[in-house]
Amino acid sequence: MQKTFEGVSALSFINAMTDEVVVLDDKGHIVATNMAWNAFSDTNAGDADYYHGLNYFDICSSANGPSSTEASMVHEGLRSVLKTGEPFQCEYPCDSPDVKRWFEMNAFRLINSDDRFLVVSHRNVTVRRISQSDVTDAHAQSEFLSALVATTNDAVLTYDLDGKIITWNRSAERLYGYTAEEAIGQSLEMLYPADWPKTIEQYRDEIIAGKLTNFEATRVDKNGEERLVWISCAPIRGADGDIVSISNIHRDITEVRQAEKARDTIAHEVIHRAKNMLSVVSAIHRQTARSATSLEEFNKVFGARIMSLGTSTNLLVSGEWSPVPLARLLESQLAPFVPRETALVRHQGLDVVLDPDAVQVVGMAIHELATNSAKYGVLLQEAGVIDINWSHSAAGLELSWKENSRTDPANREKGGFGKTVLTSMAPTMLKAQAGYELNDDGVHWQIVIPQSYVQVTH
Repeated sequence: MQKTFEGVSALSFINAMTDEVVVLDDKGHIVATNMAWNAFSDTNAGDADYYHGLNYFDICSSANGPSSTEASMVHEGLRSVLKTGEPFQCEYPCDSPDVKRWFEMNAFRLINSDDRFLVVSHRNVTVRRISQSDVTDAHAQSEFLSALVATTNDAVLTYDLDGKIITWNRSAERLYGYTAEEAIGQSLEMLYPADWPKTIEQYRDEIIAGKLTNFEATRVDKNGEERLVWISCAPIRGADGDIVSISNIHRDITEVRQAEKARDTIAHEVIHRAKNMLSVVSAIHRQTARSATSLEEFNKVFGARIMSLGTSTNLLVSGEWSPVPLARLLESQLAPFVPRETALVRHQGLDVVLDPDAVQVVGMAIHELATNSAKYGVLLQEAGVIDINWSHSAAGLELSWKENSRTDPANREKGGFGKTVLTSMAPTMLKAQAGYELNDDGVHWQIVIPQSYVQVTH
């Protein structure tokens, strides 16, 4: 005998549903709940009977907090179902103090005679939402990492356990000159110098064992140019947890290391020059003190000589300790003694520059010659002429000071510090040959500065 559906109550029908279901009257009051709803209330420390008679609309409209937006949307949606009969569906969060949950709501209108009801079912979709969220997060993370790899200035690459390149970003192309098409599938050892002591297998084993996470190495680009790179590395695991490849980040530090080397060189050079300067100052001090007849004379002469040394040093500092043109050095040393335009001093020679050590020594020598001339010779009498000439030969730079004056040689200093600079200190410090003559015709000093201190610029 065929059974009929007649006589089955609405409550029996909703109790057969596994979703949590409430039935609302046309004002929004809860008039019935199914067993699944009641069980959910019991599980969450609630009282199923408490909800009977409550206005579901009011609960939605008075909601506040993180879910208030969804509650307002549910309120409007349910009223629309009552009015139009069109089913309503949405998903909304329903968190407890301890658990985050998501529910899917489905609502439809039920008409019995002249009465209208809303049947509202609630399905827990937390697992699906979490899975979707994980997928979305993973996709967003993947997109972020892809964008990061594509835009970073560092070369990012991966290679398999045999050392074959798998991925190769644009910065790797810029650093090494190989396109992705050229690099992928090739052994990473194509970047190694010919005599590199370590194999890709050795690197791989140390990385997998956790013994190596970053290191500095020399690598070679497509044009054969060596680059210093800082390499960060890590193993990559597959879905089953097994290591399937190795990731590398290569940062070009060639210019950084060159700058560090240059700074070290400058630091050593500064120390070297400071020691030389102290030695020179000490020698000037001793010789000046030896020949001075009074403290006043010592202060005057010593101060002038230190100023001369300072003039040469200023030229070096302003040029960042690069070689100084000889003509410019002469002008700076003679400036305190003679006007810029004068017939008393003539100089002529090739365009040459002196290295820093020679600048200080030659500067002191010129100062002593000019001082002596201002005391006894041409620059005192404003008569005669000083010829300063230089020429270049295989032996080096031949520099000559020839002063024609009418001063009696007997009146000039015979063995002061000036003569020591000209005949001993300058030749010794420059490993040069020098000659000094003082006679009735005046003063003649010449020195042959070794080629290592000189550069011809024209």
